[in-house]
Amino acid sequence: MFATSIRRKLMALLLAVTVIPITISMIISNFYIKNQVTEQAIHESQKLLSLGKNNISGYMDKINESSLDVYNNLNASNSLYALIERGQSLNMDAAEFDLKNNMLVYTHILNIYQSAKGIHQIYLEIGSDKLSYLLSRGFFRSGIGMPSEWPAERKGSPVPFVQATHNSVNYNLDWSKSVKKVSVFTLKRPIIRTPSNDVIGYLSIDVQSTELNKVCKQLTLSDQEKLYIIDREKNVICSENSSGENMDWAEKVAAGGESGVMKWKDSTFSGIVIYDTISANYMDWIVVKQLPYSYLYESANAIRTINTTIIILFMALVVVASIFVSYHFTNPIKRLIGHINQVQAGNFNIVVPVQGRDEVAILARRFNTMLQTIKDLINREYRLEIANKTNQLKAMQAQINPHFLYNALQSIGTLALQAQAPKVYSLITAIAKMMRYNMNTSEAIVPFSLELGHAKAYLELQKQRFNDQLTVVYAIDPNSQAILVPKMLLQPLIENYFKHGYEKTDGSGFIRISADTTDGQWLIIQIEDNGSGVDADKLLELRRLLHRSTATLLEEQHHIGISNVWMRLKLYYDEEPEMSVDSPSSGGFIVTIRIPLHYGLEERT
Repeated sequence: MFATSIRRKLMALLLAVTVIPITISMIISNFYIKNQVTEQAIHESQKLLSLGKNNISGYMDKINESSLDVYNNLNASNSLYALIERGQSLNMDAAEFDLKNNMLVYTHILNIYQSAKGIHQIYLEIGSDKLSYLLSRGFFRSGIGMPSEWPAERKGSPVPFVQATHNSVNYNLDWSKSVKKVSVFTLKRPIIRTPSNDVIGYLSIDVQSTELNKVCKQLTLSDQEKLYIIDREKNVICSENSSGENMDWAEKVAAGGESGVMKWKDSTFSGIVIYDTISANYMDWIVVKQLPYSYLYESANAIRTINTTIIILFMALVVVASIFVSYHFTNPIKRLIGHINQVQAGNFNIVVPVQGRDEVAILARRFNTMLQTIKDLINREYRLEIANKTNQLKAMQAQINPHFLYNALQSIGTLALQAQAPKVYSLITAIAKMMRYNMNTSEAIVPFSLELGHAKAYLELQKQRFNDQLTVVYAIDPNSQAILVPKMLLQPLIENYFKHGYEKTDGSGFIRISADTTDGQWLIIQIEDNGSGVDADKLLELRRLLHRSTATLLEEQHHIGISNVWMRLKLYYDEEPEMSVDSPSSGGFIVTIRIPLHYGLEERT
C-alpha cells in the first residue's frame, strides 16, 4: 500500500526532510552544548584553582615565615636561636637550662604562635632527647628526656616539610584526657646551625585544618564539586569531603605534570579531574578538583530539555502540517479517482468540482473536458445508430421481396431489348441501380463517386418523366471522387427541386451539381436549380433550422430533405460541417455544403 500511495509517500517525504534534519541538528547541538559547557567549566575551574593556589601559597608562606622567626637576631644572646644553640650543648645541664630560660623560650614561642592565624600548638625539641617545649591551648609545658616526635627517616635532614592532615597529639607533654583532638597539618622545620646544615633542634607547628578548609571552600562553586589537597605521597592535606573515599585517581595525578585535566570513571566518581601544583622548599602539594558529569551537564541538560521540548513541539507541528498538506494535496486526486471510478462504472453524468489554479485543478478541468467529449461522442454514435436503424427499418419496410423485383426488372429489361426498346432498358437499369443502392443498408459511408452515380440514376428517371425538358450540368473535381461521404447526401436535396421548385408551365428545368476541393481543406458541394425558389420568410426559417442543435433536429424529425441531410452531417462531422441556403431574387434555389477533409471520416456500418 505504501508503494502505491502518493499520500503516504508525500507524508513520508515531508516528515523525512523535516524530522531527520531536526533530529541531527538536535544531536549535534546537544553534543556541542556539552562540549562547550565542559570546556567552560574546566576553564573557570582552572582560573579558580590558580587563584586558590595563590591564596594557599600565601597562607602557607605566612606559616613558614612564622617558623623562620627562630632565626631572628642570631647574634643576640637571648634570641631563640641562641637559646637552642646553648641548650643542645653536650655539657649543658637540661634542668638548669630549663629553669633559667623557660620564660624566655615561652616568650619566643608565644610570638611565633601569635604571628599567624590558625596555629593550634607549637612544639620545640632542643638537642637530642634533652629538652621539649609545648605551647597548646594557652598552656606552656616543658619536659626533659621526652621521646622525640620527629619522623625517624627525616632525622638529621635540614629540609623542612609539611606533615599531612592528622589528629593533634600531646607530644607527651599534655596529659589532660578531656582535651578534644583537632584535625591539623604540621609544618616541621629542622633548626640548623648556620651556616652549616647541622640540625640543633626541631620545630613543629600544628595548624588547624579549618583555616585551610576555608580557603578550599572558596574553590568550589557547588556542593557537587569535590576539592582535595594532597602531597606527592598521596596523603591528604585538605579535603572537605568524607575520608576513606576511593582515591585511585590520586596515583595518576601524582604521576602527572604540574597541571592538567583528565577524565576519570570508577565506582565512586565519574567526571573530570582538574589539578594544579603548589611547590615550595617545604611542601609539594597538588590541588585537585573533581567535577562530576552530573554536575557538568546539569545546565546542558536543562538547555537540552528546553530545546528538546521546543523541538518536540515543533516536530509535532511539522507532523500535523505534513499530514494536513498531504491530505490537502492528495484529496483532490482521490476525489478525481472516485469520479473516474464512477465513469468506469458507466456514470457519465458527473462533473468534477474544480477549485484553485494548480496542476490538480488543471487536471480536473481537462478531465471534465475529456468526459464531455466522450459524452458527445457517445451521443453522436447513439444518434447515428438510431438514425441508421431508422433508415434500415424504413428500407426494410420498402423491401418487398427484392429478389423478385430484381428478377422481374431483369425480365422486363430483356423484353425491352427484344422489342428493340433501348430507352426502356436504360430506364429499367436506372431503377435497378437505385433499388440496389437504397436497399444496401450495410454501407452508411460511401465514396462520393457512388453517391453521385445514385443521383445521376435518379435524374435519368426524372428526365424521362418530364420528356427530357430537364437540363443537368455536372462540374465535378476528379479529386473529389474518392472522398468518403454519408450515403443519401445528394438525392434528397435534388428531390426538393421536383417537389417544391419545378414549374411545369416553364417547360424547361435546370439543375447544376458541382464538387470542388481546390483549397485542399474542404469538399464544397453545391446544388443549384432554376425553380420557383422560396420567399423571404421561408428562407429565414430554413436558415434558422440550420442553426439548431443536433438533439433538437433529432427530436423534431423534420421531413424536409435539407433538415435530414444537415442532421446526418452534424452527426458524422460533429459541429465542423457547414451548410447554407440561398434563393436569388431572380428565382431558383442554391444549397451549398462544406465538408472538412481533415476529419478523416472512416466508412461505418
